This record gives sequence, C-alpha cells and structure tokens, in this order.
Amino acid sequence: MKNNQNPIKTVFAIVFALTLSVSWAQDQKKVNICWDVSNSMDNRNLDKEFYFLDAYFKDVKDAKVALLTFSNQVMSKDEFEVSSGDWQEIKEKLKNVNHDGGTFFGSLEDYAKGGDILLFTDGKQTVGGTTPSFDGELYIINGKKDFDRASLNLLAIVNNGNLINLTEKRDLKSKSNARIYTGNIYKGTVGLASAEIYVKGNQSELSKSDESGAFKINAVAGDTLVVSYGKDKGEQVLGDNLSIDFSFKDSGIQLDEVVVTDEAKVETSEITTAYGTESKEKLGYAVQSITDKEISDVATTGNNAIQGKFSGVKLGQNDDLSQIIMRPSNSILGNNYGLIVIDGIPTNRSNSSVGNGSIANTNFIDPRNIAEITVLKGLAATNRFGSMGANGVLLITTKTAQVVGPKGEKRDLARLTNNVYDGKIKVNSKTLVTPYLKELKKGKNVQEAYNIYLAQQGKYPDTPEYFLDVYSFFYSANADLANRILTNILEKELPSYNELKGMYLKASEFGNYDLALSAADRMLEMFPNKIQPYLDVAMANKMAGNHQEALNMFNKIINGSANQGLNFLGIEKVVGTEIRNLVNKKRNQLDLSKVDQKYTNNLTYNARLFLDWNNTDAEFVIQMVNPQKRFFNWEHTETGDRARILNELQHGFSTEQFEIVGAETVGDWILNVTYLGNRTSGSKMPTFLKCTVEHNFGKPNQKSEEFLVRLQEPGDEQQLAKFTVQ
Repeated sequence: MKNNQNPIKTVFAIVFALTLSVSWAQDQKKVNICWDVSNSMDNRNLDKEFYFLDAYFKDVKDAKVALLTFSNQVMSKDEFEVSSGDWQEIKEKLKNVNHDGGTFFGSLEDYAKGGDILLFTDGKQTVGGTTPSFDGELYIINGKKDFDRASLNLLAIVNNGNLINLTEKRDLKSKSNARIYTGNIYKGTVGLASAEIYVKGNQSELSKSDESGAFKINAVAGDTLVVSYGKDKGEQVLGDNLSIDFSFKDSGIQLDEVVVTDEAKVETSEITTAYGTESKEKLGYAVQSITDKEISDVATTGNNAIQGKFSGVKLGQNDDLSQIIMRPSNSILGNNYGLIVIDGIPTNRSNSSVGNGSIANTNFIDPRNIAEITVLKGLAATNRFGSMGANGVLLITTKTAQVVGPKGEKRDLARLTNNVYDGKIKVNSKTLVTPYLKELKKGKNVQEAYNIYLAQQGKYPDTPEYFLDVYSFFYSANADLANRILTNILEKELPSYNELKGMYLKASEFGNYDLALSAADRMLEMFPNKIQPYLDVAMANKMAGNHQEALNMFNKIINGSANQGLNFLGIEKVVGTEIRNLVNKKRNQLDLSKVDQKYTNNLTYNARLFLDWNNTDAEFVIQMVNPQKRFFNWEHTETGDRARILNELQHGFSTEQFEIVGAETVGDWILNVTYLGNRTSGSKMPTFLKCTVEHNFGKPNQKSEEFLVRLQEPGDEQQLAKFTVQ
C-alpha cells in the first residue's frame, strides 16, 4: 500500500483543499457515507477506499456519521460517532457487508441529507436510471478501473459535486485551445439553447474548440455519442478511430460526418403452413360460411361466388377476389389483403403495398366446383397461418376435394376430426428440484435461506435460470428480498438474452413493472438487432404507466424508425393492436400527432390472448379448449411450422396473439402446453412461457390476468391457463 500513497495523496490534496475551507473545529461534522453493496462492487478495491477514509477522518476528526448501504434500494442505515479521527467501528461494519442486487441511486437523496455526502460506487446503475439531487456537499469516490465515467460525471455536474477517481494517477489537462471534458461530458448553453453532450463509454475524447458551438470527438468503436440541444436529442454509435466534428445551429444538431454501422439485410419471407384448414365445427367462434347452395347458378368467377355473402368483407378494384379485405388495415409494410386457402393450400397473395403492388391470379377458381366457403378472422386465422393470416383467411373447399368415407358420408377437408376434449386437465404438481433449491430448503427461516444463497450464488455463474428460480423461491416470503436477488441479472457484464427475457417475464408476472422495464432496457441495449426488445420496452412502459413513452416506441416500430436495419413484420399485428388499444383507452392523455389515422379506430374482442416466452430455441404445443369442449393445437415447432421458426430466429422475436370473438366463445377456456424440448442438441435452457388474457379487450371494462409456467423436461404437460370469457 505504501507504494500507492504518493499519487493518491496528490488527488486527496485537491479534495481536502476544498473540504478544509469550511471550519468544523468547533462542532461535529455531519457526514453521510453511501456505500454501494451491489453485486458489481464485490471486487471493489477496498484498500484504496479505506485509505481515502483514513485520510478523510484525519482532517474531519469529529463527526456524526450516517452509514447507508444500498444496492437496488437502501439496505441499512446506521449511526456512528467518530472522535479524534477514530472510525474503526465503521471500518469493521464495511468489512462484513454482503454484496447482492443491482444498483439504483433513486432513494439515496431521501436518506442522505446535509453535511458531506461520500458516495462510494462505480456508477453502474442497472435498475433504472436516475440522477438524484443531494442536499449537501457531494463527493463521489470510485475505486474500480471498470466504472461508468459518464454517469458519475453527470451526477457530479448536477450536484456541483466532486468526482474522485482513485484509479487515476493524473488529471486530464487542457490541450491547446480545446478543453477535454472530464468523463466526456459538456453541459451548458450553446447559442440559443441549453446543450448537453456526453459519451457512453470510457475511451472517446470530447472537446469544445471555441464558444461558437463547435465540438470535436476522437472516437473509439463501441462508445456512443449522446447530444441534447433544446428539445432535440440524438444518439450515434461511434466507429473506430474516427474524428467527428459537429456544431449547433438554430435548426438543431448538424453532424459534419456521420458514422453508420453495417446495415443488416432485410428479407421478407412468406409464411406457409403444413397444417390443414379448420371449419366452424371445432372453432367456437363467430365464423361465416356458405355452401354451394348459396352460390348463384349464374356465378362465373370466384368473385361472383362471394359477392355480398359475408359482412365486413370487401373485394378489391373491379371486385377482384385476390384483393379481398377482411380486417382493418394494420400492416406496416402496406399489404392488407387477406389470404385465400383452397383445399388446405395457401395460394399466392396479392400485394397492396405502394410501389410493390402486384395482383395474384384467381381466375382458375371455378364457382361450380365450390362446396363451401368460410371466412376466418382473428384466432381462427392466425392459429394456423401465422403472419399470413393476420388479415383474415378465406377458406374454399372444392367438391373434388371431398371424398366418400366408409359409411358413404362426405368428409370435409376443412374439418378437424377427433378434437373433442376428454376433460383431463393437465396440472403440473411437480415441485421444481435443482441442486441450489435443495440447499436453500435447508434454511429454517428466510434469513438462514438467504445466508445459504449468499454463499452459493458464486457457484452458478453459467446457469442462466439460477436467479430466476431463486427469485421465485423467496418471493412469497419476502418480495423485497426476491426483487433484490432478481436484479443481479442486470449486474452481469454479459447476461444472456434468455436471462433478461426471463427476468422481464417474471417481474411483469408479479406486477413489478419498473423492474420489467429495466430488464427490457438492458435487452435493447445488448441485443439491438432483435426486434423483440423494442416491443418489450414499449410493453413495459405501458404496464408501468408511461403511456406516451410506450406509444412513441410503438410508433417507431410501425414506421421502422426504431431501427431501420430491422424488419418488424413479425410483430406488426401485435403492435397495431396495441396502438389502437392505447389510443382508445388514453386518448386524452396522449400526443397523437404521430399516430397514423388507420390506427385510431378501436378494436374490441371478447378476449385477447398474448403469448410471450424467453427461449427462442424452445419447441412446444399449445392446446386450446373452447367452451364447446372442442380443442385445437397451435404448434411452435420446426416440423409444424418451419417458416415461422426461421422467421423468429432471423428477426429475433418470441410472441404471438390470438383474438377470441363471437357469442360462441363465452364460457370456460383451458390452455394446456406440452414441452417438446429445445431444437439445439444438448441445450438444457428452460423456457418461461407467459399467457396474458385481456378480457373485454378494447371495452371500458377491459381487465387482464396473467399466467406463467416454467418448462424444463421434454414431454412435460402442464395447464398454462384457465379462464372464463364473459
């Protein structure tokens, strides 16, 4: 330690010159020590931090000290008396603290008030982001080489405080006429508006060359430049070793050079299905059908066969069947035409998108050979045909496709047979057994179990479900403790997508929407090339009551500006539904100026089912049982729907919605799930599958209930949800 004293004393001399400007010889000094005990601080440089406190209390000999330990919340507050510089009692307390949970500064300002505030942290806020304003003289002390410089500098600027970095041996100095901003942050006035410029990262250098508003940054790949000017704000991912000059004009921010990362190729794949078609016999929905008896003898085309036969169904230009519209326009790619399926085979679709419009040929359809025509919407359509069914499906069964059965009756190929539910509700009564849960159960009370957890958590760094399972173990006994444990996922340097998505699902299941938002934000930060995190950020904001933020993200997904390198087609139906519902429920509270008019009409369903899962590698089958005790299966398998699986993997999403509409849907529903395992050989990652049932969707009495199951062993059959549609 002696070898480090001289350079560190140089830093302390500057700090204590400020500190000693106030005379405190007569009275005790009020001191608040805010000690970060989050998981990331477990490898802190305790020697340097203690050396700082040694030096501090040599000057502040008599003090009344409030010691706060915190991670995702304030854990403890203890009072100490320091006399003649003796702070040994505080030191012993700090030596024995446990490190657990994520980091959040939000509640500190309520506990640390007045006097000196010594905040020991690396600045890595992982549970939300906030910049508290302290009542007192703030000193931020960092003893780690890996820290969030930008966050700590911003905190220092807001509080007019001091940042003491124990890892640096020299101060940043001015270079020529440009000032290098410590921690790469500038905050002040430029031209006509207030400005704030900073870099997310530790390497890039930001400088301001003169007072005219010209700045320069020497960039290192991976850092992000953030610029706020008045009401404008933008972010730019920086390239490698490039110099970017930028300035401010009255019209906003102007970059002289823009660095763009490699753009992902956008491919749109048509989704086909290996499933047969379905008839109203098994649906339990309001469907519309006609038979050959209702087709006019003078009909000469497929167009003539359905004209005026179905409510809410419109034909395209020149009454063209290939341009059939069965649902409200809802496509971000502009194609709003329905899908035509003949004898179980989807036909080529016309395309309504501007610039790419094309008309498919339906002249081959002979109305004299049509046995039955059925219109499917909502759940009935998307159940079998995925994204292609989002605009509705027109089922045509031909007479030549009907065959004679053993008793002489004709069999309709659109009919699902042998689908009467036997009433055996599958409920998972097994208790989850893992080595770490076995250990935790040895605790005689919550504190003993928590002590076992603190001792064991380092044994499972490569078990992504560890914190998720332990969270569930503690939640019923101590929700605050469980939430702290769950935030450890955010403290990981490189948490997996499955972990973060699982955290999002778990937190939202128990109504901790702020924590769900933190998980979604981290997902988006780490996996910006997947489309699911953008949807999750919007959904988490909606659940947390941040309705405008949710709407803004939904709009960015719809118009593609959330990430112009991504194809959001896979979630367009979900997003369109969410916008309509949000606009209908919160219209008077929202700025709707950027909402496309086609999303302002309301949609109402008896219920809406929203499925969401964390493991993109998982294969499972959902069995849906309607009030008529008829069931059908939705398969999330490669053999059942390879095109959908490939689309999910290519674009990165794991969600689906189903609409329940019609008088026949009123009654009791059951959803069972069979887990088939992971596609990747040897993968043991469990799947957390969540089902949200939104009753009376789009109506004033809309309400939700949520169900979540953990799928681990291939072949597991569980009840996912049981609910009543009214």
